[in-house]
Amino acid sequence: MKIETITYKRVKNLGNFQSETMEVTAVLDQFDDPNQVSQQLRELVKNQLFPPTDVSVATEADDF
Repeated sequence: MKIETITYKRVKNLGNFQSETMEVTAVLDQFDDPNQVSQQLRELVKNQLFPPTDVSVATEADDF
């Protein structure tokens, strides 16, 4: 079996009966590893729908 394209789609529930959907597709060449490309697509979508926050929470231990 030859895999030519990989598509990953994820839906984010925003609440109040609303959602946001993101879908990405990669076209593979003969040298691409489908497993690696799949992981990259999942990470891309995750970071778009659920961006990492740079906010660090200070704890009492940090004050000493």
